[in-house]
Amino acid sequence: WFGSQQRHLDKYCETWRKIGVKRVICYSPSVKAILLRRFCEREARKFLQNLPKPEGKVVWHLFSQGGFTFFGSVLQEDLKCEIKDSVAAVVFDCGPSLGLTREDAVVGVLTGVLKAKDEETALSVYNRKWFKTFWDNGWAVYDRMIYGDWNASVLRSFGSLEKAKQFYLYSAEDKVIGYRAIEEFISRQEEGGKKVALAKKWETGKHVNLLREHENEYVCCLQTIYNDVLLQ
Repeated sequence: WFGSQQRHLDKYCETWRKIGVKRVICYSPSVKAILLRRFCEREARKFLQNLPKPEGKVVWHLFSQGGFTFFGSVLQEDLKCEIKDSVAAVVFDCGPSLGLTREDAVVGVLTGVLKAKDEETALSVYNRKWFKTFWDNGWAVYDRMIYGDWNASVLRSFGSLEKAKQFYLYSAEDKVIGYRAIEEFISRQEEGGKKVALAKKWETGKHVNLLREHENEYVCCLQTIYNDVLLQ
């Protein structure tokens, strides 16, 4: 996710290994890859070059909108279709939406990069008049010149995954990507005939913090997903 580091992913890696997954590969895209399409596509190509050839059934665990965007770029760069053909399931953690709003984006930037204390603090900063004017104008330009077309291409790329099951883990309390936006995305997938095998919503839980706040139940969800994939 935006602003994540390898140390943030270590516990998720450990959890997948504990439930029986043989090989776990964790990757955190750079900040510039999440912000700029050209860098994201370049990084996706490099990621594919260094990725071991997929063996067996592969599960992708994607966090927030940043993880989804990077995955979309990986699919675009997967010219041999090795990734597309190997994906058995995609786990969405605290996302995604059909497209970020300026409010989603500002909370993600302030918490993920500028290290605002929490989502509420980020929103209070955003609501300061001078900052809101600065951000809203900047986001309008970014959305028009970069993000809008990029996001549309990511959605198209993800749409090419016809057989992969989809699993969603999210929270009603999330201030970065609201649950209604996630459920709108889920509905769009179901309308398109995609296999949504699980949509688990907790009433509490901050963005990309569900493992910490609901550890036992979260691990049970991952175990359920793992068992489901094994039975395919």
